[in-house]
Amino acid sequence: MKRLLIACVMVLFSVSIASAEWIVDFRDTYSAEGIDKAVENALKDGKNPEIIVEIGLEIEGLNPQNLVRALYCAGASGQDIRAAAEKWQIAEPIIAAGYKKSIDECGDRVADSQAYTPVGTGPSFATPRGGRNGSYASESTFR
Repeated sequence: MKRLLIACVMVLFSVSIASAEWIVDFRDTYSAEGIDKAVENALKDGKNPEIIVEIGLEIEGLNPQNLVRALYCAGASGQDIRAAAEKWQIAEPIIAAGYKKSIDECGDRVADSQAYTPVGTGPSFATPRGGRNGSYASESTFR
């Protein structure tokens, strides 16, 4: 039992050191090369947007809008970005502005599958608006 406890403690200790090392690397990359490269490296290392947002928000002077933009530009899932932003209380206008900025600056790299559409805005093209049975004009329209 004693050996099992020691083994568990050693594993937890190793994981915490690796985690701390990642955070240092993230901050160092941000300082040297900017948020885009730091986010890109973190995603390549298997970190998810939630942890990236958490650590990014701790960096003094980093605008959350730029953090959201960097996540979109690096190819993170739009759903994951929104979930992380909501968890860490990034306001909806900041998310929208970050997405728009990512389209402007990294349009080719931002996948269409990650399109951001604020809830409740814009027209819906999902269903046609017509009369009964899907007709759009009555016979009398053509007379």
